Amino acid sequence: GWPRMPPLAALGKHQSRWNYVDVDDVKTVDRGFDKHQIPYDFLWLDLEHTDGKRYFTWDPVHFADAGAMLDLLERSGRKLVTIIDPHLKGDNNYTIFTRMRDSGLLTRSANGSLYEGFCWPGPSYYPDFCDPAARELWASFFDPAVYPHSRRQLYTWNDMNEPSVFNGPEISMPRDNLHKCHADGYQVEHRDIHNVY
Repeated sequence: GWPRMPPLAALGKHQSRWNYVDVDDVKTVDRGFDKHQIPYDFLWLDLEHTDGKRYFTWDPVHFADAGAMLDLLERSGRKLVTIIDPHLKGDNNYTIFTRMRDSGLLTRSANGSLYEGFCWPGPSYYPDFCDPAARELWASFFDPAVYPHSRRQLYTWNDMNEPSVFNGPEISMPRDNLHKCHADGYQVEHRDIHNVY
């Protein structure tokens, strides 16, 4: 069949840089584009907008007023893209991590233990996206009840989905890591699903 058309705005002009310091920085850049009559449709935020590199969160100091920032962009017909990486900070106070871990939806090492790699947040764990239950739970995190300020004008940048593991072989996941996929147990090696992760 025919491919799905991307949102029209995605074909527009995008402003992205590393890193916006806070909400005021975003507002200043937004005003600067207007002042100089430079059109743009999307502004992208990298991982520093999060609370300690915990995806689906906002920094409680620098982006405490994220709703007002989104309102400002929306009034100008602009949209925001936030980064969501497919690795989770190993933190027992981070609900996204504990829900994935407690549901048994994280990738395993060859010996069957939870696989821990190292990425931007430090010690990180990787959802087993081969498992339909993991994909379903992951999708639920985009709900406004879970991801504050979710709305039609907030888009997602799915970054580093190789998966990136800074201390892994070839800067990725070991090929003998295990995934559940559609089976009852962890029987599928990462080497067999690496390109679909």
